Amino acid sequence: MKIFEFIGLSIYLVLIAILIVRQVNVSRNFRNNKIDEETHQKLTKRNTILLVIVGILLILFLYTPFKILIF
Repeated sequence: MKIFEFIGLSIYLVLIAILIVRQVNVSRNFRNNKIDEETHQKLTKRNTILLVIVGILLILFLYTPFKILIF
């Protein structure tokens, strides 16, 4: 059971890391004037929503008695 928990936790942490890198790239592109303000706001909103969803799923994964991988 510990291996399953470690694999599930690793998957969620990798997803969070990917979302953070995406947000950093969006901010960098905005600072370098590669994207306009409207696109920056849209992508930032999308990344924030995805990050919150993955965070909630991570918390549910850690604190539920039945370890179910939800993507």
